[in-house]
Amino acid sequence: MQDALDVSIPENLIFDDLGLVWMRHTSRLLTFLDRGEFIDEAVSNSHIAAAFVTRDIERAISGSSIYPILVDDPRWYYYTLMNYCAKKRRKSVPTSIHESTIVHPTAHISPTNVKIGKRCVVEPNVTILDDVEMGDDCVIRAGAVLGINGFEMKRTTRGILSVEHDGKVIIGNRVEIGPNNTIIKGFHQRNTIIGDDTKYDALVHFAHGAQIGKRGLIAANAMIAGSATIGDDVWIAPSTAISSYVTIGDHAFITIGSVVVKDVPPFGKVTGNFAIPHSRFIANLKKSVAE
Repeated sequence: MQDALDVSIPENLIFDDLGLVWMRHTSRLLTFLDRGEFIDEAVSNSHIAAAFVTRDIERAISGSSIYPILVDDPRWYYYTLMNYCAKKRRKSVPTSIHESTIVHPTAHISPTNVKIGKRCVVEPNVTILDDVEMGDDCVIRAGAVLGINGFEMKRTTRGILSVEHDGKVIIGNRVEIGPNNTIIKGFHQRNTIIGDDTKYDALVHFAHGAQIGKRGLIAANAMIAGSATIGDDVWIAPSTAISSYVTIGDHAFITIGSVVVKDVPPFGKVTGNFAIPHSRFIANLKKSVAE
């Protein structure tokens, strides 16, 4: 690792994984700090063992349990190390496609790290890249692309750094992916997951680490951003945009063109930009018309 980064790290410094300052899912994290507003959160997180820091940040965390690794650009070092680890951990296994699955001759399926179950149909010009797992009885419509590296770009003093995606796309049974969909692979310990019996219309973008439960219906041109969590039996109407890390409860209804930036409760119905409860949106609309 030290060779990859050209930075000195003590041999007795032990950490289990990389993670951002707010992550608490592992016992010993290596993170980075390049902005003062995250110092308090980092210091209060007992899971952080060390951090790439600038000289100013090093002084600010003095006396805490965080071991400072002094560098000129903490962000570049952290994400360069993440890329190094992702490539180091990667393992290749031969692709497995059940004999009952029908693959159109113009489709491209990676020869490694793809698993496709029974009785699936892969239509013309589909691309399935590494790290995609699919259950039984699925349909992948023409032109869909699965398993792409997502849009995780970091501005650094050394230029814009593209961050390697190390997760999977995991698709359940009886799922239908519509034409020209883009399904991004998971990122940094969070896989992209599509539950049983969920159906996608055309031109849906499903970003890295987004997860949806069972029997979801996503209509044309919807965009679900990274790490969004969507429950079971949810309806997402055409041209909807759902922001990163938003949670949509079971049986929720997202109306056409909505821009969802806050969590939606189970059975909730939201409308608008930014989306609010549908009944309030209609009441506001009637009030504005009356005026």
